[in-house]
Amino acid sequence: MFNEEVFTLEEVSKHLRVPLEAVEREVDLGRLRAMNVAGYLRVRELDLATYKNDVYAQVATDGKAAQPKSLALKEGNIVLNLAAAPNFQHLWPDGKDEKFENVLEGIASLGGKQHHVKVGFTTRRSSGRVRARSLVLIDRYPAVEFVAAAEQVGPGDQMVSIIRDRNGKQVPFGATVPTEYLEMTVAPYRAVVIGAGASNGSAVNCNANDIESMVKHGLIRYRFREERK
Repeated sequence: MFNEEVFTLEEVSKHLRVPLEAVEREVDLGRLRAMNVAGYLRVRELDLATYKNDVYAQVATDGKAAQPKSLALKEGNIVLNLAAAPNFQHLWPDGKDEKFENVLEGIASLGGKQHHVKVGFTTRRSSGRVRARSLVLIDRYPAVEFVAAAEQVGPGDQMVSIIRDRNGKQVPFGATVPTEYLEMTVAPYRAVVIGAGASNGSAVNCNANDIESMVKHGLIRYRFREERK
């Protein structure tokens, strides 16, 4: 069981900005899953995200609704169902509170297990200049970050994220990467990020709009972390 938020119906009502009666009706109709805990109804974060994705797809009339996407992975099949979501703040252990925009949120299924996924973009100074970054949260855990060469990125611009082995150590470029990465594009981190303090290790290299690869990398890193527990 992964760590996730559990909401009251009142909190769901405030989050969705609809009357409480509307939330209760969705639960009664079975469209919004809720669990009964000692007589109190509670909604899991995962079920709320699933509901929002379903509603997003239903109300879209211009053919642009987010569609489930799948990626082949050696251990199984990744299925993504992500939709646009509000900007969010992430509080880092050092106390820095960072805002992320252009957010996608939803569900990733891997090997029969579902994970709550959120991906957002920001800018931050690193290796001598301000650069675009993306953050992949898996079950609310900051699994991986991708970094670009510049502050502004287009869909075809490259972003990279360090590869770590099952023990959490960076993989030097040229060394054998974990088998989970064999079907992904691997390049030196410095092929994109050039500057003081830039890593010389191996990295996942993908386009700025390649959310599938970002989430796949995040799920692999999250799985390695779970294995070490």
